[in-house]
Amino acid sequence: MPSKFYHSWSPLVKVLFNLSVAVAVGLFFYLFLKQNYFFFAFYEEGVYLFIEFITTSVKMILNLFDFNCESFGKIISITNGAGVILDRGCVGRNVLLVFSAFIIATPAEVKRKIIYTFAGLGVIVVLNIIRIILLMLVGQYYPDYFNFTHEYLFKYTLYAGVFLLWVFWVRRFRFSSSSFSQPEKERC
Repeated sequence: MPSKFYHSWSPLVKVLFNLSVAVAVGLFFYLFLKQNYFFFAFYEEGVYLFIEFITTSVKMILNLFDFNCESFGKIISITNGAGVILDRGCVGRNVLLVFSAFIIATPAEVKRKIIYTFAGLGVIVVLNIIRIILLMLVGQYYPDYFNFTHEYLFKYTLYAGVFLLWVFWVRRFRFSSSSFSQPEKERC
């Protein structure tokens, strides 16, 4: 029986298996979307709207602190100063997908997974908005450090935040102890 076989695995093997399945399914849907014009256009519009949401949020926050900002599509800049071009990777799409896959891969009640996934995605979006704001300020006041902060410091800080959210999930909200319990041995 496949169910008994799956339940006999160690917790780590279960998580790795679930993660592999989640990534394979996600990749399949992405490739399907890419081949189907209607669905791919819908996906592209969603990405564009998400980029617009991020640029508007960054612009509003910087304007609150008396930075005069301008935005044109994917470009946002401080007037007569530094700016950034927000592409797909810049808005945290991959980070959001990685986080979702990790939560989906961990055994837990479906309701808990859904609630924590959406809450975690919200936290990641806020962290990414802060990251973009800080990148613009580094570009404005310390342009020599822009490449380092963009390529390494802020990128890996965001990934560390995702990892900490996952650790918090595993330690605090995850599964009951029965999710990882080994099946009882059959008695003779």
